[in-house]
Amino acid sequence: MAGKEWQGEWHEAEEHADRAHELFERGRFPEAEAELRKALAVDPDRGEWQFNLGLTLEAAGRDEEALSCFRRAIELEPGAPEPFLAGGGCANRLGRHDEALTLLESAARIDPGNELAYSQRIDALSSLGRHEEAETIYFVAQQRFEEMPRCLSAMGESLFSRGLHDRAAWCFREAIRQDPSLPRVRARLAAVMSADGQPQKAVQLLLQELREDPGNVETILEFGAILVELDRLPEAAEKFSRAVELEPANAMAHWSLGDLALQTGRPDQAVVEFELVQRLDPEYPSINLELAEAYQRLGDVNAARSRLRAHLAVEESLTETPESAVRVGGLLLDSGLFAEAALVLRDAVAQHAEEAALWRQLAYARFRAGDRSGGAEASLRLLELEPECAQAIHNLALATLDGGELEQAKSWITRGLTTWPNDSGFRHLRTRLWLARAGRWATGVSMHARLAARRVRRWIARIFR
Repeated sequence: MAGKEWQGEWHEAEEHADRAHELFERGRFPEAEAELRKALAVDPDRGEWQFNLGLTLEAAGRDEEALSCFRRAIELEPGAPEPFLAGGGCANRLGRHDEALTLLESAARIDPGNELAYSQRIDALSSLGRHEEAETIYFVAQQRFEEMPRCLSAMGESLFSRGLHDRAAWCFREAIRQDPSLPRVRARLAAVMSADGQPQKAVQLLLQELREDPGNVETILEFGAILVELDRLPEAAEKFSRAVELEPANAMAHWSLGDLALQTGRPDQAVVEFELVQRLDPEYPSINLELAEAYQRLGDVNAARSRLRAHLAVEESLTETPESAVRVGGLLLDSGLFAEAALVLRDAVAQHAEEAALWRQLAYARFRAGDRSGGAEASLRLLELEPECAQAIHNLALATLDGGELEQAKSWITRGLTTWPNDSGFRHLRTRLWLARAGRWATGVSMHARLAARRVRRWIARIFR
């Protein structure tokens, strides 16, 4: 009787697994997962079912859980290449490229004729910055396969990441020739064209890509970004809105709408979109900075300051590029956070010492924070980079004037007026210099008068003693 019961349970588990396959094919992933878990409750050591559960979770965007299933499937069926390949793909997407390499090397040993084991290793090595090793895998694949569109696409990504646009474009074009149905290769070629200053060619490629796959949100967003570059803003807005229709919880789509709203003078709408991005993905890069700018444009300085402080608290790299540093510095200064701006900009000029815009901001921040000597120091450095910088000369004139160093102030003011004789700022400083000199002279006269009066009083006192 027990054997019959077991046979019945096993038969029922098989039915659950079969239903899961049907549901998976129809894109009903939560139901497919439920059926597979019922099957695995009966027989948890079926490697095939563990693998299928991993595929289902992967399709639902749950890579972490999927990878665990693929690892279990590998334990149960160590001779099957598919769990190694799928696990390698998951590990790559999760940024665990070393683990991906280990899994993919095993897949290549088991099934050396599977191109995916080579192309995904190229991806992993490129992500680790090991581009020479990636090229070695590519040349090994060339010896093994007559056609290898996936390896060509992966090699194109490696070359593109290094700014080798011509070679990257050749790889993508060859991948398209070998397999025109390969997903998103035209979109990647479009990215190369856009980066190479050929956005119109990029548009044509993206149109073709969307004819093949009209619902690909990633391609739609890239198309919208290129339309923004071409200043075709209404069309870009349509693309971003379409992406939101297809994937309402897509944070990048809402960010794109928010950014476009800022560009077109609608900061209120930008706040709505950026707030939604933060709810969807609290760790979305620089979202507090975007919100700070939107609130500044609305005139809500307190909200902007709050967002900027939140940005400073969580962002690890505020000054990775000169452009990002200038933007952060500018927003901090516009919000009146001068001490915070001085700290951020101090770090920025340490990394980008030749960037005059950063020294200009640092000088202003230090002066406004009450650090006159620090402001003068930054102004002198700015003057080295831009010998005719009016702001630096004005800063130095003002600093020496406020410090009572009138001769030095005169020298800076004279230098400024020689170059810009009609500049109202330098003319105002000249007036202040005259007043400071007059005040010093008047102080001296007053002192002499008091001394003279004291001598007269003493003389009179001696006469009438």
